[in-house]
Amino acid sequence: MPKHHLIKFCKATALVLTILASFSVYAEEYEIKRLDAATVSYQGRIVKGSFHALLAQLTPETTTLRIRSSGGDGEEAMLIGNQIIDQNLGLIVDGYCMSSCANYLFLMAQKKSLLVDSVLGFHGAVSLKNSADLREQFELGKLNKDDYTGKEGLKRLQILEWELLKKVGLNLDTLSTINAQLYKKNPIDPKAKRTVVLTIDGKKYTFNWDDRGQKLMEKRLRKSLKKNSEVSFVINNPYADAIYFPSQQFLQEIGVKGILDYPYPENNAALQKLLSEDLSNIKAVGDFPEPEPVSKK
Repeated sequence: MPKHHLIKFCKATALVLTILASFSVYAEEYEIKRLDAATVSYQGRIVKGSFHALLAQLTPETTTLRIRSSGGDGEEAMLIGNQIIDQNLGLIVDGYCMSSCANYLFLMAQKKSLLVDSVLGFHGAVSLKNSADLREQFELGKLNKDDYTGKEGLKRLQILEWELLKKVGLNLDTLSTINAQLYKKNPIDPKAKRTVVLTIDGKKYTFNWDDRGQKLMEKRLRKSLKKNSEVSFVINNPYADAIYFPSQQFLQEIGVKGILDYPYPENNAALQKLLSEDLSNIKAVGDFPEPEPVSKK
């Protein structure tokens, strides 16, 4: 389903680009509470301010983060993931951990578990669209994330993502490898493209969701935005409502360590039943044997 968003003009076109580059377009409330001396619970979307709100609840005695989140803002999730690494926090998934929660919280925890009937859902990543040159410069240690701000904010997020993966000893292609399974198991029309439809003062402009499209979109925003302009945008993403729940074996094969408890559904039908009512629109796929073909008599 396309998602519609409305914003007011606010000093710079970077606002729109930042929103599109992040995962924070579904802002919802979250709840953080201490369950006991060692455990803090986080339930809800990850949005701007989530990291500092969570940080305020963590103490030197905190050893475990209990999470229930459908994801959200990518950079905030990366900040939380970095804290998980630095404080050596264990992670328990209570219900579901999806998108940026799976990418940057679950993978970063040295010890992680899923409670019974919980779902781990991978869905996208910042570095899926990275350039070879940027990757090479990172591996040579020549990149500083703080050099990229404003319209180059997406590059900053790519560097942050690579830094996290490197910090826990995972291959920089880990998220690409995981997401390749989503695309393989949830095929769509190869002609279908992710697009952004911008409406500026009543006039619509459509851009492909790729590097060239972002440059054209930025050019249009700089040309058309005025002080009192009103902008809305619609994101059309063929994979927006799909997640991949990998098996423990697959995760271990690509180098993910520290998985303690990982209850896994028997088939795709059982997996779909695990999704709560508010996530019933999501199509989930997993690592299940292909059904045997029906023989013709």
